[in-house]
Amino acid sequence: MPAVIDKALDFINGMNTSASSPEPMDESTAKGILKYLKELGCPASASDIVARGEREGWNPRFTQKLVKWAEKFEAGERVLIRDPEYFSLYMREQLQELVEVERA
Repeated sequence: MPAVIDKALDFINGMNTSASSPEPMDESTAKGILKYLKELGCPASASDIVARGEREGWNPRFTQKLVKWAEKFEAGERVLIRDPEYFSLYMREQLQELVEVERA
């Protein structure tokens, strides 16, 4: 798994992953992360998400929601992010840096 995907899933792992449905702030953040990965050219795959979810003990319904959103971004479908500001500049910079390192 590329380091940028691993770091993005680390951010998501910091959320309440034991809930079957993410809180609104976590949902917006997760969607923002998945969208940004796609924009960086490193989309998270369903297998990456499921593997991390199983390893970390995420609620299976939480994991499936992430998979569904990742698949929608990959397919170019519209995904509503209600509160995009929750996906911070810090997170963007961390992910961008990892992509730049991997491509160097």
